[in-house]
Amino acid sequence: MAFVFDYDPLIHQIDALSRACPYETQERLMTRIVHACASYPAIRALDICLRKRPVLAGSGSLGVRLILDAEALTALRPAAV
Repeated sequence: MAFVFDYDPLIHQIDALSRACPYETQERLMTRIVHACASYPAIRALDICLRKRPVLAGSGSLGVRLILDAEALTALRPAAV
């Protein structure tokens, strides 16, 4: 269990980010989530998908997806501190 990542603090941080303010774009919220994740060295790569629904007439969904490999996440880390 000593090597198991505790997601609870990150989940609370992401929840707080999502409630902090209205976001004009999903990309802005996603950027803030990426920076939160990058602050945890144990996280080595990311695959994030945000989706909202309904989009039109009570149906449909709209979303964005971002995949960062270890190299991209490492390059981002100095900016996330």
